[in-house]
Amino acid sequence: HGRATEADVAPDAAPKPEFQTLGLHGAGFHYTDAEGEVTFRSGPHELEIQRGELVFIVGGNGSGKSTLLKLLTGLYAPLEGELRLDGRTVDAGLRPIYRELFSIVFTDFHLFDRLYGLDGVDPAEVQRWLTVMGLEHKTRFEDGRFTQTSLSTGQRKRLAFIVAVLRDKSVCILDEVAADQDPEFRRRFYRELLPGLRE
Repeated sequence: HGRATEADVAPDAAPKPEFQTLGLHGAGFHYTDAEGEVTFRSGPHELEIQRGELVFIVGGNGSGKSTLLKLLTGLYAPLEGELRLDGRTVDAGLRPIYRELFSIVFTDFHLFDRLYGLDGVDPAEVQRWLTVMGLEHKTRFEDGRFTQTSLSTGQRKRLAFIVAVLRDKSVCILDEVAADQDPEFRRRFYRELLPGLRE
């Protein structure tokens, strides 16, 4: 019997979670105040998303779009109804695996100068995205970190978008990333970047 060496053992590479459909079925959530009174209710929601779809969730300020996204991504467990993946209920045991489907930029994102959790990212690919997003003169990616993150709100959103794309997840959730952008960038975002990601 030989002893396995480090070179003989395959690295632990968990398969990338995949799906055909995911959605909310009668799913709802509510916030309460200190006295337990409901202050905001979201749902019940009926939403099924097919793999490969490009979906826009629209509504006014305070209408519950971000809460809906947190339900859809499994960050909030439905207080009623179900979250489903390929027809299967996403319960507490499945939720951590389900969450691995998503790369998310919420409106209140935090931007780190390093790409935590993204080992082996090709610096040339990061630089390519900086150029695509018009940030090549604002920051660079050197020695595993961005040289500048003190940027305008719109530029920080562009950088957060790059990080989300580099995570290479099955679903990319972008909460108001096109806000605070100039009209030309918004046009490119909706007509070129998003369709390109879907492809």
